[in-house]
Parts: sequence; C-alpha cells; structure tokens
Amino acid sequence: MKKTLSAILAVLLAALLCACGNTAPASKSESSVSTITSSAASEEVSKPTDEEAHENGYPKIEELVWSFRNTVKYDEPVAVFDYTNNSDYTIVMLELYFKMKEGVTSKQLQLIDPFTDELIPNDKIPDMEPYVYDWIVSDPGETAEGADCYMDYNTYPTSTDQCDLMEFSSANIHFIGEDGKIHTVSYSAENCGYALSENTEELYVWVDNDYTKMIPKPNTRIASADQFEEDCLGVKAYDMSHDDFLEYIDSCEQMGFQNKYPNEDLDYSYTGTNANGYEIDVRYIDNMHYIEITLQKEEQ
Repeated sequence: MKKTLSAILAVLLAALLCACGNTAPASKSESSVSTITSSAASEEVSKPTDEEAHENGYPKIEELVWSFRNTVKYDEPVAVFDYTNNSDYTIVMLELYFKMKEGVTSKQLQLIDPFTDELIPNDKIPDMEPYVYDWIVSDPGETAEGADCYMDYNTYPTSTDQCDLMEFSSANIHFIGEDGKIHTVSYSAENCGYALSENTEELYVWVDNDYTKMIPKPNTRIASADQFEEDCLGVKAYDMSHDDFLEYIDSCEQMGFQNKYPNEDLDYSYTGTNANGYEIDVRYIDNMHYIEITLQKEEQ
C-alpha cells in the first residue's frame, strides 16, 4: 500500500472548552484542539447571543462531539480523530488547533523526533502547535472517522496518551451555508467567541477547456479544477470513497487512457496516457476521502 498521508485538512474533544461551552468527552482519552492560521481565524471574535447565532446560521463547536482513539495505520500505532456532527449544517472540512499543557515534559510526552530518533526536548514542547485537518464531508448526524493528527516537528501522536497532554485552542469550521456555498466560521477557546468570515467558495468549480474535455467530471458534491499552468490541469474531488476512485479510473480508460504501469498493483494511485500524448495521474487520499487529479502533456 502506498502511503498517502496528507497534511494540507475536524473538532476534537476539549478538556477545557471555556466556561461558555463544553462538549463532554466520550472517554478518558479524548482531548482538545489547537489553532490554525487563516484569514478567518485572525478576525475579531465575539460571543453571539442565541438569537444572533440563529440568524448567522453556522455550526457551533458545542454541537460537535469528538475524540481521539488508538489504531494502526501502515503497520504503525497512531492516534486518530473522530467527530460526530450534531449541527444542522454539512461540514466539509474541520481544522482544530491545540497547544501543549503547561509543564508537559519530554518524559511524559514520549514523542520521537524522526530526524534524531530521540525524544523531543523539553525546551521545544511549549512551542508545539498540534493540529487536526479533517477533510471528510459530514452531513448532520454523521460521524467522520480516522482523521490524522499532527504534533508538530514532523511528528504525529502514536497514542491518545499524548493527545491528553494537549489543550484546545481554536477551530475553523468550513460548512455549506443556506446559499449553497462554502462558508467558514472560526472559534477561539480563549474568549469563547465566533467569527463568521465574509469569504465564501463555490461547492463545485469546473473550468471548461480542452483539458477538462479529455477527462471525466468527478461525480461528487464538492470539487475544484484549476489550470495551474498553461499545460497542466489540477483537480481535487472531495467526499469520494475508494470505490469512487476505482470507478473514476474506469471512466478515464473509457475516455481513451491506458494504464502506464499495468504490471503494478492498482492501489491508491493511477497513471494513464492517451493517444494524444497526455498523461493523467489520479491519487486517492484515503484518510481524507478525496482524489487528486493532474493532467498534463506527457514528458518526452
């Protein structure tokens, strides 16, 4: 299996989610969230009244129930993030940001630096900013499972015990608004405040040119296609299963592409070429349920 961990993007259980709102942990190992840098997160935040929150129309951190759990990925122990969306909105991406609890020591954390194979030193721990990017689309009432967690310094938690040493800091919740577009609301645990960004994104962006005519249009709710360069098209299609990935490859071959590496196992990536000299690369990001597509002129 080809390793496809992606950090590019969920709500975790906060040990202390401020006096104005707290989501009770489902188990002892459930933890909190930390801050990601974005335009929405930097906006001034204020605590809305119940009436204002209803008028604004966005999911609240208190409506998300999350936890970390131990599992195994790629034959290695890891702690992953799950959450249940109890809001009235479809969440398309969740960003959670944490900070380390005061006084955490290297001996407690037991986190190995991949470059030195030694424990992360004590003086680096206060500056750590753990985070979770959950790109799994979650409709109201659904549970998104298995998002990767990152502990900073190119590391990830191998146990929920390490997650218990974090404190929730902030979150960005990307959701489908009543206008059918993607909106972002940010939450700060420090002041228990929300900030609703004025920026929105279309759910499905598809350019119409000679490149997109060569490939199938992904059958999903959320996708974006960009002409990165004159001779290179990039597409991301979200809310896709592995079966959807395989069906998309089949559709590519029906449109004239042939597997460039037919002797290799078709696992989570595919490279195909057509008679006109174009090459398509399709990768499935299993932990985030999306596919990445690149179409360009085949290198000679």
